[in-house]
Amino acid sequence: MIKIESLDHYGRGITKINGKIAFIENSLPNERVEIKIDKEKKKYIEGSVLKYIEKSKERVNVNCPYYDSCGGCNIMHLSYKDQLKFKQDKIINIIRKYINKDIKINNIISSDTNINYRNKVTFQVKENIGFYKNNTYDIINIDNCLISDKIINNSIKYLRKLNLKDINKITCRTGSNELMIIIETNNKNLDITPLTEVANSIYLKIDNKYIHVYGNKHIYETLDKFKYLISPDSFFQVNINTCLKLYNKIKDYVGKNKNVIDLYCGTGSIGIFVSDSNNVSGIEINESATKDALKNKDINNLSDINFICGDSGKKLKELNFNPDIIIVDPPRSGLNKETIDNIIKFNAKEIIYVSCDPMTLVRDLNILNKYYKINELTPFDMFPNTYHVECLTYLTKKM
Repeated sequence: MIKIESLDHYGRGITKINGKIAFIENSLPNERVEIKIDKEKKKYIEGSVLKYIEKSKERVNVNCPYYDSCGGCNIMHLSYKDQLKFKQDKIINIIRKYINKDIKINNIISSDTNINYRNKVTFQVKENIGFYKNNTYDIINIDNCLISDKIINNSIKYLRKLNLKDINKITCRTGSNELMIIIETNNKNLDITPLTEVANSIYLKIDNKYIHVYGNKHIYETLDKFKYLISPDSFFQVNINTCLKLYNKIKDYVGKNKNVIDLYCGTGSIGIFVSDSNNVSGIEINESATKDALKNKDINNLSDINFICGDSGKKLKELNFNPDIIIVDPPRSGLNKETIDNIIKFNAKEIIYVSCDPMTLVRDLNILNKYYKINELTPFDMFPNTYHVECLTYLTKKM
């Protein structure tokens, strides 16, 4: 029997076993548990709980029947209030440890709901449909995922009617009460008839190419007064309600009558959202996403916004105007060196940094902090029941 001392940044319990630090899934501080060791390395141990001898007062019952084996959710055994505290403390600890103690960290912005929020889900398929068992490639059959949109959950019984032997993955995406289904297969003649009862748009993905086979080519999502199309490979935040809160905060920072550069702009969702009374240029390396951004511009009848396809680091130095504000929303890997160098050369008065990975965020902020003051950081709960957290950082040029 061991006692759990604290939580790591992934929501795992931390203790010590034979002088080594040990990470125990699905355990909480002050719990006494019997464990089995799943992996032992030179410096650490990973384990899982066999039996709870003494449970924490913070532990709540989990209604998901797949929780103990599925790797999708990590902290559902915490109440939502305690999940928010965990994420708030996590961000505070990371910022204090890797940057400094003086940065203002606002209270985390909660999600309107912690269930049925995900508008995009990828199911693994191997003669059945589900998710990978934690740390394996074994598939757990899923009938209902608590964090997935109800429209997606409703589609599962129709997905099971397909010839699953010819399918590798199925991705379901929702917009405003619309469903898009993308089937990864090698069978271009796959019978999709069962899905026509529920899907508004169906694609086959064969050899990494998307083939439209049914319904509309796009579905649509609405944020405030703006309408956005969604393609099979479009990036869009998975939690639309928290996304709106994030975008409204960005809009407050931007203000009006500004020249704005939106880097890693994807389909233009942020740039379009802040485009009122501002001149916006978005840069995106993905050609398909850039085309969708231009379509979104037309859908919303916008004129003072432009989208450029190319590498953010290289295209940034080709722009012929001086931005007041640079918005960056990079992938989990953060900003590359060329992009950071060119951001610094542009000498913009303000930077707004959206990040889904606090570790690459602090890495980049430490570089930018030589030239920019980190005014404040706000965490957003974009991913309830998981250890992930979105962060919005506002920086201003040092005088």
